[in-house]
Amino acid sequence: MPRGRRRRVPNLAGWAWSDRVRESFVLAPLAGMVGFTLLAVATAAFDAVLSAALLAELGAQGLHGALVPVVESANAVLATAGPATLTVLGVVFSITLVALQMATGQLSPRVMYLFTRSWTTKLTLTVFLGTFIYTLGVRYLGGLLEEGEGPFLPLLSTAVAMVLVVASLAAFVFFVDGAVNMMRATSVLDRVGRRTLAQIRAVARAAGEGVEPGPAPAGEPVTVRSGAEAGVLTGVDTWRLVRWAERNDAFVRVLPAVGDYIPAEAPVLRVWAAERPDRPERAAAALRTGSERSAHHDPVFGLRQVVDIGVRALSAAVNDPTTAVQCIDRVQPLVEEFAELPGDACVLCGRGGAPRVRLPLPGWENVVEVAFTELVLESGGQPQVSRRLMAALRDIEAAVPERRRPAVRARIEELRRVCARSLPREVLAFALAPDRQGLGGGR
Repeated sequence: MPRGRRRRVPNLAGWAWSDRVRESFVLAPLAGMVGFTLLAVATAAFDAVLSAALLAELGAQGLHGALVPVVESANAVLATAGPATLTVLGVVFSITLVALQMATGQLSPRVMYLFTRSWTTKLTLTVFLGTFIYTLGVRYLGGLLEEGEGPFLPLLSTAVAMVLVVASLAAFVFFVDGAVNMMRATSVLDRVGRRTLAQIRAVARAAGEGVEPGPAPAGEPVTVRSGAEAGVLTGVDTWRLVRWAERNDAFVRVLPAVGDYIPAEAPVLRVWAAERPDRPERAAAALRTGSERSAHHDPVFGLRQVVDIGVRALSAAVNDPTTAVQCIDRVQPLVEEFAELPGDACVLCGRGGAPRVRLPLPGWENVVEVAFTELVLESGGQPQVSRRLMAALRDIEAAVPERRRPAVRARIEELRRVCARSLPREVLAFALAPDRQGLGGGR
């Protein structure tokens, strides 16, 4: 392999722990419950000190006479706030889960992660559960502290409980707003589209730090097999893999692409080195696998989700061509961004510019096939969709370099054939006229 100049190794593994936190639906609520329990202990301790000070100042008789209404009101608030928030929480989340199930049935089950990764959802659950735990803890601690010489006055505890009730109401409003948005096709498409666009650009930046792939090194490579359970490749820890290659003075080729299913003990790496590499299982551990494709480190899968929604909208059961047009609106900029990738692979360099790791990248022809093949096949008999597809394909053809245009032209010809089979000759020219609004007269 040719040696290039020194390049920075992009670290694509920083997502590992942050993704686990985002994907977890229990971590934030459990941490919140612990935090609110500690808050209950702190406020109860403060109120115990305050009660002792007032007892010393007014005496037991005076304290009872002056603050009995305050104590009764505070206990009423604490007794009402906790059970009420828990009841509302159960009803709201039950209804929301049913509504989300219906929405994903209309859009795609693969967008359910938008709900599980939503911080609004997690914070709402945390605040509601925390309010219940807090009020329960204050009442329990108050009952223990009342066994002393004087009454327990939960002044600060009640004030905090009322603040938590207000926070629960505010969180509920934001939660409902977010849940409604997650049920709207345009909102889901926008969120998936934005994240996919960011992923494509991250891959392009990583590829820009590498060099053009060259011929394989001379010699017989060592094949490294996966040591993990069978699963889908969700990402590659490139920093760790390059460092391993440097320690072994080796060149590593990653065989599967992100999104590929890797059976147990399947070949995942080929290693060229002067001597037998030390502990190759450490290199294989740089490949992250999961039970399903990642929605956040696999840009082709993000494109796949948008196309799935469009294909489902064109099915006979749904028959919603306008949603399909909205999907094409989001597909077009994603495909144009994919055109910025240098090729179907890149080589990352280590210290001194020595090539160390060859990574597969999304191939242009595969991207165009994923983006348009199914939409074109399902667009027969839908002039609104075929017109929007033709406009998108023409715009992409004009935007990408000449070497990438044959794949786009193939989809244009396929669209013509599908429309010719599905529509009368009299409306064929109309159905194939480029229109960025489908049937809106746009050009």
